[in-house]
Amino acid sequence: MQYLGFLWELVTPILQISVYWFVFGFGIREGRDIDGVAFLPWLVSGIIVWFFISPAITTTARSVYSRIGLVSKMSFPLSTIPAYVLLSLLYRHFGMIVVSFVLLAFFGYYPGWHTFWLIYLLISAVALLYALALLTSALTTIIRDLQNLLMSVMRMMLYLTPIFWLPTGWVQQVLQLNPLYYLVEGYRSMFLGTDWIVENWEWGIYYWAIVIVLFFVGSNVHMRFRRYFIDYI
Repeated sequence: MQYLGFLWELVTPILQISVYWFVFGFGIREGRDIDGVAFLPWLVSGIIVWFFISPAITTTARSVYSRIGLVSKMSFPLSTIPAYVLLSLLYRHFGMIVVSFVLLAFFGYYPGWHTFWLIYLLISAVALLYALALLTSALTTIIRDLQNLLMSVMRMMLYLTPIFWLPTGWVQQVLQLNPLYYLVEGYRSMFLGTDWIVENWEWGIYYWAIVIVLFFVGSNVHMRFRRYFIDYI
């Protein structure tokens, strides 16, 4: 019997943050600030969106082939399965956002006008993740090994986005090509009250261009192969 229930959805990420804080904040950085911000609020403000992105990408990728047996004999739009799975993960994300606001308030970072960026960031995250889900859910149904590859890529992306460290110079320019970089820094800007989103509007245009391309490719791949999904199960 589980006594904590939904609280486990919050306790697990909090325990992970505690470990990351100890290893990277005290062990590697020796308690030094990043851009004048204490490591813990800097870490929390960036990693919160990762706790939504990572499971959303891996879970939506297997959403079709894990449920195709339930909907194969009924008239059911398969493209809604990744959307349903994605939206079902939002409730934990909202809970972690509330916890983050409370924690950051202890460090002097209070909600303000910059908090309204959260609406834009949520729309941006869901748009990217759904575009990816259309593509990956179709491909992993056809080639099941891609699920394992995707999980390995997400483990690498955890360290190739500015969650534990702040890249500079040409390394930063290269890593910014990853659209997840924009989301992590966008959330950090929203929580800490900086103007990063406004000052880097060019990367915002690049981000939405990537989203549109992924949606176009993903929707076409999904529509082309969905009639054959049941044959790959």
